Amino acid sequence: MSAAVPEFSRIVTVDRLGTAPHVETLAASPAECAALARRFALAAIDRLTATVALTRHETGGLVMVRGDLTADVVQTCVITGQPVPAAVADGFVAGFVPEDRLDGPLDVEIGPEEDPFDDPEPFDGRAIDVGELVAQYLSLALDPYPRASGAVLETAAIDPAAEGSAGAAAGEGSSPFAVLATLKGRG
Repeated sequence: MSAAVPEFSRIVTVDRLGTAPHVETLAASPAECAALARRFALAAIDRLTATVALTRHETGGLVMVRGDLTADVVQTCVITGQPVPAAVADGFVAGFVPEDRLDGPLDVEIGPEEDPFDDPEPFDGRAIDVGELVAQYLSLALDPYPRASGAVLETAAIDPAAEGSAGAAAGEGSSPFAVLATLKGRG
């Protein structure tokens, strides 16, 4: 059984890397944009580009990836369902360490001029898919609750004067916990 190929795959082999940054410029094709839009449940991705710089540390096998991505996307309003165009721009830093070095200490010093990163991700020690990395950071940069201009969420108001309502039982100006306690008592 083979692993699925990501929609936006750009493989960089680690043996090409040195201690000086290796810079790659990436641009998703229209077909890749369409596939990523389906994956992230977007109406469309009109453009996705990124610049990534990979640096291999001399010890520990750590590979640092710094990147900047930009995209033009169309999301769907969570209230109205209307299209919501958005420009996305985000920067990221990620660290990768060979799987065989995960169990021990990394033995790598990150200098003050280098950006920190969360726990390093494991990789096979041979190659990193920077396209998939960009796609993952794009998904994190998307607005989780896009709203069309002027879209307002209508909420049902509790009428405290209505007989038998939770608002009347709890009293006007009560805390939400009092209202919840009243509702719980009905069940």
